[in-house]
Amino acid sequence: MAEWVSELLSDMFMGPFFVAAKWIWNWCMGLCTGVMTKSPQTFSAETWQFVTGTLYPWSLAIGVACLNLFFIIGFLKASSNLKENITLEMSVEAMIRLVAVNALLQAGLKLISTFFTMASALAGQVAGFQQPEFFTSDHDIGANLFWWLFGFGYFLVAVVCAILIFLTLYGRYIKLYMLLITYPIAMPTIVAGRGVDSTAYAWLKTFLSNVFEIVAIALTMSIAGRLISGITLPDAGFASNFDGFKQGMHSIIYMILMATSVKGTPAFINKAFNL
Repeated sequence: MAEWVSELLSDMFMGPFFVAAKWIWNWCMGLCTGVMTKSPQTFSAETWQFVTGTLYPWSLAIGVACLNLFFIIGFLKASSNLKENITLEMSVEAMIRLVAVNALLQAGLKLISTFFTMASALAGQVAGFQQPEFFTSDHDIGANLFWWLFGFGYFLVAVVCAILIFLTLYGRYIKLYMLLITYPIAMPTIVAGRGVDSTAYAWLKTFLSNVFEIVAIALTMSIAGRLISGITLPDAGFASNFDGFKQGMHSIIYMILMATSVKGTPAFINKAFNL
């Protein structure tokens, strides 16, 4: 193909869609991989200060008030049960629960911060994925044909997949801040026992699921990136001039599989560990 024809076709079809798609994808991936190693404390210092300095004290005060309420609820549930008598063992168990929850409320912020830091550090150890080249230096007939037929679709795929991964990672931080705020309200239900404490256990499972979700996502991106990069599409044996088309299709497959893998990771973790 004449050089001037190749440049003309590239400028008309490949240039706008490819440059925009590559920029958006790399920009979003840079943001996503950058926040994997950041705990909620460092992700947004202003938000963390607002949550821990303004919202959490109010939530803690509500939790302390609820602690007495749930203790009375637990006592009334035990005393109203005609099949069981109020024994010394039940009283001791209730007091142990009361003391344990008091200790959890006092150390709650420190414990949660430790889990946040631990999950982020672990994600940083396993993060790192390889992405294929989105450009071929050989402007063959196949490359120009691909951008002419699927250029706008390629751009849409890059935008949608990048946004899905972006929202999955960034939306997690909102849930972590909310879990921190609701912690003092959920824990006092342990004192009530007899089914009421299921609220605290539900909060704990949700907390573990969302905290270590980033580790699973980092593993998914590391494994999926290497696996998808190793996919070899069938060669176009009839003409080597269509290799560019094959590479463009490979890039689309890569972005779609990466986005679906990351998006499905939270559901996989919940199902695997019954969270």
